[in-house]
Amino acid sequence: MSAFEPGRVLSIQSHVVSGYVGNRAATFPLQTLGYDVDVVNTVQFSNHTGLSTNGLVSHSRILTGYVPGAEALKVVAEQIKKMKEMNSGTVYVLDPVMGDMGTGLYVSKDVVPIYKDMLQIASIITPNQFEVELLSGISIDSMQTLHTALRQLHTTNSLPHIAFSSIPLPISLVTTLNLPPPPPSYMRLLPDPIPPWYDAVGMGEPEDETLVCFASTWQDGNMETWAFALPTIRGYFSGVGDLFSAMVLAHFDNPDSQSDLPPLPHAVSKALLTVQQILLRTHLYSLAQTSISGSATPRPLHHSPNEQHSSVIPSDAELDAAVSTNPKDPRRKAKRMRLRELRVVQERGLIADGGQGWPGKALDWQGILEHGL
Repeated sequence: MSAFEPGRVLSIQSHVVSGYVGNRAATFPLQTLGYDVDVVNTVQFSNHTGLSTNGLVSHSRILTGYVPGAEALKVVAEQIKKMKEMNSGTVYVLDPVMGDMGTGLYVSKDVVPIYKDMLQIASIITPNQFEVELLSGISIDSMQTLHTALRQLHTTNSLPHIAFSSIPLPISLVTTLNLPPPPPSYMRLLPDPIPPWYDAVGMGEPEDETLVCFASTWQDGNMETWAFALPTIRGYFSGVGDLFSAMVLAHFDNPDSQSDLPPLPHAVSKALLTVQQILLRTHLYSLAQTSISGSATPRPLHHSPNEQHSSVIPSDAELDAAVSTNPKDPRRKAKRMRLRELRVVQERGLIADGGQGWPGKALDWQGILEHGL
C-alpha cells in the first residue's frame, strides 16, 4: 500500500441504524463520487482508534463530525495530527458539531476547547451559526460582526478555509448584497405554482428571512468570502450538515472537477446544489406521502410565538400537539420523521451528476463595511 492514496477518505462520525446522519449521510455520497471511504463510528471509541495498527494512515482526505465526548475527541485530534505530519497534503474537513441556535450545546462542554485547538490542524471547517459564534466568541448580528468572526477564526488559528453552512438573514439585507437566485436546475424541481412553504431571494417579503451560506478563504493576508443565497423550506431534516460537509470534502481541490471558481467556493457551490436538491426532493416526497397537507413552518420565520398567523401548513409543533385521529398510535411522529429522512440513495443521480453548482458571489467587504450593513 502506498503512503498516500489520493482517492481514499477517512470519515470519523456518528452512526445510526436507520436514517441518514453522520457516517450514514457521508459514506454513500462519497462512494457515489468515486471515493474509497474508510469509516470509523464514534460510538466505537474507547481510548484508541486502532488506525495505526490497522495501517489506516494513508488517506488523502479526512472528515470528522459528531464526537460527543472529550476523551474520544482527544484521540481523534492526536491521530489526525500524526496523519498530517506524515502527509502534509492531507485535506482535513472538520465539522465541529457542538450545537445549534435555539437548542444550544448538545455535546459535553469539555469538547469545546478541544475543537478550538483542532482549528489549527483543519484545512476547512463547516460550522453552523451557533458553532461559529462559540468558536470565535463573537455574536453575529450584522455583516460587520460576521466579518469580524470570520477574520478572527482565520487569523487566530491559521485556518485557511471556512464553509459557514448557513445563517438566516433578512431578505432586505440579502437583496442589497445582490446575490443570485436559485439555479434553473433546482427551480425545475419545484411544483408550479410555487408552494406557500417555499421562500427564496426575490420571492419573500423584505422582513422575511432567507438562509445564506458563506465560503471564506484566507490567503496572503487577505480574506475572500463568497456568499450563496439559499431557499428556505420549512421543516426539520436531520443529516443536512453531515451531507454538506461530505460534499465539500468531495469537491474541494478535486482534479476531476473543472471550474473557474477558487477551490473553496467551487466545492461549496457543488455541495449546495446537491444538498438543496436532495432536501427539496425529500420534502416533496414527505408531502406526497402524508395525509396531512404539509409538515413545515409557515412564514415569517422570525415571528413571535405569541403572534397568530393563518397557516396553510401546520408546523411540526402543531402536528405533535394536534389531537391524533388515532390516539393509540404513538408512532405518528416517528413515521413523519421517517418520511423526511434525506433521500440520499433514491436521489443518487443528483449526487453523481453534480450539475453546474449553486450560484454565488464574491463579497465586496470594503463596501459592505463602509455602508455599515
